[in-house]
Amino acid sequence: MSKPANLPNIYVLPTRLNDSQRADIVSNIKSKHYTVVESPKDAIIFIGDVLGSKRALLELRFLGLNTTDATTIKVPAKGTKILKVVKLEWYAKAIIEGIDADIDDYIIYNGIYPAKSPFNNQSSNTITPGKRSASPPTLAEKQAEDRSRSESILRRAKAATHQAAPGTRHLRHKGPSQDSQPPQPFKRPKLISQQSTDSQEEAERVASNLPPLPQWVIKKQKFSCTRSTPADPPNQDFLDALFKIRLNRILISDEIGVRAYSTSIASIAAFPHKITHISQIHALPGCEGKIGALWYEFTHSEPPGRLGVLEETEKSVYYKTLELFYNVWGAGAHSAQSFYKQGFRDLDDLVEHHWKKLTRVQQIGVKFYDEFQDKIPRDEVISIRDAIQNHARQLLPGAETAVVGGFRRGKELSADVDLLITHPRVSKSRDVEELLVPLVNLLEKEGLITHVLTIHQPSRFVATTSGDVWPKRSHHNFDGIPKVLCVWQQPDLGEDEEGDSQMEGLDEKRLTGKRKNPNPHRRVDILFPPPRCAGSTLTSWSGATTFERDLRKYVKEWKYWKFSSEGVTDRASGLRVPVGKEKGEFIGLTEEDENNGVEVDDNVDNRARREDGEWIGWDVEERKLFKLLELEWREPTERCTG
Repeated sequence: MSKPANLPNIYVLPTRLNDSQRADIVSNIKSKHYTVVESPKDAIIFIGDVLGSKRALLELRFLGLNTTDATTIKVPAKGTKILKVVKLEWYAKAIIEGIDADIDDYIIYNGIYPAKSPFNNQSSNTITPGKRSASPPTLAEKQAEDRSRSESILRRAKAATHQAAPGTRHLRHKGPSQDSQPPQPFKRPKLISQQSTDSQEEAERVASNLPPLPQWVIKKQKFSCTRSTPADPPNQDFLDALFKIRLNRILISDEIGVRAYSTSIASIAAFPHKITHISQIHALPGCEGKIGALWYEFTHSEPPGRLGVLEETEKSVYYKTLELFYNVWGAGAHSAQSFYKQGFRDLDDLVEHHWKKLTRVQQIGVKFYDEFQDKIPRDEVISIRDAIQNHARQLLPGAETAVVGGFRRGKELSADVDLLITHPRVSKSRDVEELLVPLVNLLEKEGLITHVLTIHQPSRFVATTSGDVWPKRSHHNFDGIPKVLCVWQQPDLGEDEEGDSQMEGLDEKRLTGKRKNPNPHRRVDILFPPPRCAGSTLTSWSGATTFERDLRKYVKEWKYWKFSSEGVTDRASGLRVPVGKEKGEFIGLTEEDENNGVEVDDNVDNRARREDGEWIGWDVEERKLFKLLELEWREPTERCTG
């Protein structure tokens, strides 16, 4: 192992490390008498959680160090130096375990700095990442450096864009591939040279007049569940572009990219002001140089609002085809990729050449593809809820329902309907779970459920008749809450909008004696949480995806608990953490009501309700959960993280 005196200055890369982890690594390295520097400009060795040379090159560029791979140049030019990126594994071996590990064995990238690039040929008045004045950089210099780094990122994003190669197809000819068409020219925003003194002062004046940053930005709160995220953020236009990029990452199964974009989207969606300066992007948790580069291109393109990476993917048959198959209910990204590799390019191909190999659920997804793509308006969602609730009360008097998902977050249009059914009486826990099959049978008999996609019943009940809940229930990819995933169709009233009968003169009626229902098929999921789980299930199904992800991470990191639809479990003991007192006979009561012996009226007409008709007891249970988790209460309309 190299001795401290012989080892050049070290810089610890922040990649995939939080501030606390990085600080510990720096402290441990210093304790072994190695020199760790604060500025990457002063370092020769860079230690970090980096596995490949391409990623190492990228990390150095993020730090403003544009390097050239040393293996591509025979003789380095005078005045250059070789930067070395070392795996974090060396730190684990040499510093933590005390093993005599030679650092040269862990080098994954040697880069010549400064790199031979177009930036080195600029005039002396141009700001480059490799040159800094002795005085602290001005805002204009920082902007120019950001733009230089952004241009590099954009070039790599373009190069990485997948180009669909024509495959050997055994299917009928569809015509020339769209990918073979020459791409339309896209004018990217140009890098600017160093601004004049007046321009610098103007840029600094603009930066000084920016609105103050929210406290969650200043405190670097990384969990989206700790901040308010409205449904109509001021930066929706830029968010729409990021949603499309994230979808492309989903389609190619880039899980790391999906998580990274989700975090950035959640931060931008929560920012309460229109973003007008790149420094605002860089201040947001999870928004690093790449997001700043995309924002700069988005706002400075001609015309504004364009991203080259999106324009290229939108022309690609590959991405278009993947998205088509991905939207087949029951398929997903991996199935979409498989369909494409087999030469299929549209739904007709699946029907003609792959139908028998599709799962039953995928066949239903293809059959009702267009209908499932249509959004469901709020009034229809409420109508579906009321119909299910009325039938549930025929089997279990006093049952209550709540619509979750995007509907609860205030969306005017929903992709599907997610519904919870429970009972205020804790003693009805077993009855709630046993309601599943009889209710499905009744709704099928009425013609409301046309297809049952999946029925999930836990191998044993998650709740006893006394209301006690079993901890850690899970089954395959489902939680322990009984549920049915089905296809729903509203009943046909037999009249058009003007009230005239539509039953006469129809071929369907002449052939079968029964008129075909013209109403579209809808996707409906019905869950049956026992009373003790009502609040946790409601919360699990009410927030957007990133909100729910961060909520689980927050509970694990800050409490060392596990949160799921079934409730809260202590990871150390494996025991359930009670929500509220959990001693009363009813749910949906505040602690004050419980202490005063208040009961829930068995007459559903006498129970307090919201404007849309939902029982307020659902909200009460959810508020108890937030209090237990020591989280500030967030209305469902504040959980729109995307």
